[in-house]
Amino acid sequence: MTTARARWRPLTFWQDTHPSAVLAGAVAVLIGWAGPNVLISAVAQAADLPSSVAMSWLWAHAVFAGVTGIVLSLRTRMPILSTWSTPGIAFLVTALPGIPFPEAVGAFLLSGLLVFLLGAFPPLVRALQAMPAPLAAALNAAILLPFAFRALQAFGEAPALVGVMIAAFFLLRPVAPRWAVAGVLLSGVVATAVLGLGHPAPLTLALTRPEFVWPQFSLHATLNLALPLTVLAFTGQFVPGFGVLKTNGYEPAPGPILRACGLASMGAAVFGCHNLTLGALLANIVSGPDAHPAADKRYVAAVWAGALNILVGLFAGTFLHLMGLLPPQALAALAGLALLSATGNSLHAAFQGAAAGSLAAPVVLAVTLSGVAPLGIGAAFWGILAGLAVYALERRSPRATS
Repeated sequence: MTTARARWRPLTFWQDTHPSAVLAGAVAVLIGWAGPNVLISAVAQAADLPSSVAMSWLWAHAVFAGVTGIVLSLRTRMPILSTWSTPGIAFLVTALPGIPFPEAVGAFLLSGLLVFLLGAFPPLVRALQAMPAPLAAALNAAILLPFAFRALQAFGEAPALVGVMIAAFFLLRPVAPRWAVAGVLLSGVVATAVLGLGHPAPLTLALTRPEFVWPQFSLHATLNLALPLTVLAFTGQFVPGFGVLKTNGYEPAPGPILRACGLASMGAAVFGCHNLTLGALLANIVSGPDAHPAADKRYVAAVWAGALNILVGLFAGTFLHLMGLLPPQALAALAGLALLSATGNSLHAAFQGAAAGSLAAPVVLAVTLSGVAPLGIGAAFWGILAGLAVYALERRSPRATS
C-alpha cells in the first residue's frame, strides 16, 4: 500500500507519462461526461433554469474539479480524481425546484464548508483509514458491476454495434492490453458510422461563459439542500472513493483531500455548481493496472484526466454536442468494457483477502447492489455499514466464519 506522501518532482512528470496513462485520462473524461448532459438537462428543466446557468454549472465542475485533481495527484503522487457528486445532482432534480437559485448557491457554499470541516475532524479521518481492505474491494465491485450489466443490456439493444466493440476488446486485450480500450472506442466510432446509427449535425466551436451568482442564505435552503448534499457527498462519493483507492493499493490521508474538495466546492458554488468530491467509479480507470505499467506512476493518468477535463469544460457545449453523435449503447459498452478489469480485480480482492467463510464482503455486495436508500442515503453507505457490522460480529464470534 502507498501511504506516505512522496516528494513532488514536477520535472519527472513527462518522464513518468505513458501513452496508456494519457488514454486512461481521456477515457475517464469521456465516460464522466457521458452522463452530465442528461443530468444537467433534467435539473435545468425541473428548476426552470436557463441553459446558460447549466453551461456555467458544467464549466465550474470541469475547471475546479480538474485543478483539484491535478494538484492532489502531483502533491501525493497518487491517482486522485475529483468530480462532482453524482448522487447530489440526482437529488437536486427533485429538491431544487421551488428554491431560488441564489439561495441554492448559498446552500452549495455551506455544503462545501461542511465538507472542509469534516476533513478537519480526526475521528472521521481515522474511521476512513481503518476500513478493512476486503470490504473496500467489495464496495468497489458493487459500484462497478452495474456498468458491466448495462453493457450487456446495450448488446441486447444494439447487437451489431456493441458486438463489434466487445470483439475488439477481447481480440486486442491478449496482444495489446493497454490499447484494448482505445480499440473499443475506435471500433465503436467506425461501427456507428457504418451502421448509420450516428446523428450528424453542424458543429460549432464556442467557449463556455461562466456566470457568477451572488449567494443568498436561508434556513430553508440550508435544511433542504446544504445538509442533504453534504451527507450524499460523504456517503455516496467519499466513502466509496477512498475504498476504490485502497483496493488499487493507495491510501492517501483523507483529511487533506476532504479539505481540498471542500475549498474547491466553495469556489465552484458561486458559478452555480454543487459539491465537488473524490471520484469513485472513474477513479478505477486512472488507478488500475491499465492506466500505467508502474503503480507509482499512475498519478500521471489522473493529472491528464484533470487537464483534459478542464479543456472539455472550456468548450462544454461543443463537447456535449460531440457526445450526442454516439448512440447511448456505444457509450454504455465503452464504460462497461473499460471498467471490466477493475471489476475483476475488486472481486478477487474482496474474496481473496477475506477470511474463509466470512459473509462480510457478500453482504456489502448484496446491500449495495440492492439500491436500498433509507433516509435518502445511498446504498453504498448502507452496504459498507452492513458489511462492517458483520465483520465486527465475525471477529467477536470466530465460529461464524467456520
